[in-house]
Amino acid sequence: MSSLTHARIPQRPIGGKRTLQCLRRKAGYRSAKDFAEVLGIPMSTYTRYERAGVGADCGIPLAAAWQIADALGCSIDLVVGREDIDTPAPQGVQPRYNVLSAEGRQLVDSYLAFVEESEASRARLAGGR
Repeated sequence: MSSLTHARIPQRPIGGKRTLQCLRRKAGYRSAKDFAEVLGIPMSTYTRYERAGVGADCGIPLAAAWQIADALGCSIDLVVGREDIDTPAPQGVQPRYNVLSAEGRQLVDSYLAFVEESEASRARLAGGR
């Protein structure tokens, strides 16, 4: 027997506030219909996901769960209810950058290049005094 057979992943109980509907609304999507359109899936499919249970038995296919997590800017654990919605979000820039679209990342990268060049110019001017 492998050691994985006996391994158990500890899971915290999920509070009643963790729902896909709450995540959707916090992300600014007022209706399930609007969010389903963003995902490119039928509204009936998405509303079934909102009514689903939590954890591995929630019935949301993995590919759909990833797509929803990316669209909402959250972890897949939140989408399927493995993590409580009230858990503090990770701090720092990298987690926020990771959920941006390609266009959003380009904007951040260009802004960082601008700031770096500004700082380098300031350092050159200060060094010349």
